[in-house]
Amino acid sequence: MTDINSYVEYFRTLAGEHIDIKDFYMMDINEPLDALRSNIKYPALILTTLSGNLEAPNLDDILDFINGGFLIIDHLDQVDDFSGELIILHNMKSIGIDIISRMLYDHQKCELLSIKAIPGFNVNNVSHEMLGPVFDNDYGVMFSFKLQDCIDLDYHSEKWIIPDVES
Repeated sequence: MTDINSYVEYFRTLAGEHIDIKDFYMMDINEPLDALRSNIKYPALILTTLSGNLEAPNLDDILDFINGGFLIIDHLDQVDDFSGELIILHNMKSIGIDIISRMLYDHQKCELLSIKAIPGFNVNNVSHEMLGPVFDNDYGVMFSFKLQDCIDLDYHSEKWIIPDVES
């Protein structure tokens, strides 16, 4: 199962180690909005929330398919600056590709944090979409990917308080 703390820490680490990324946020909408009021540093990586589904076709090897992603954004000072938008979108896509490249590198090298954070990462499951304007005239690219992990659905009776039923 993807460890949520490891997932967040992994992307916080990537954002901190990339020379062009100046800030990191979670996709709790209040966090980037609060940051916008207090001078967010651009470009910023915003980690999106996780979602997923379980699949167990034969009740063996139960799989957890996880949808994750991140948004790389930058700010455009002038509204309706089309050429500026294109430059930002190009640069944000380039930074996002750097992140995906690092994820692939870490996954192939079995880097310890990536094993917990991005299990089953497969570059064939990565998609991206240009966005903007978002927030306060920000533009960027959202990258989405699917992860895959095996989980244990064994019943553990010690975790349940079951009342005695008298006949």
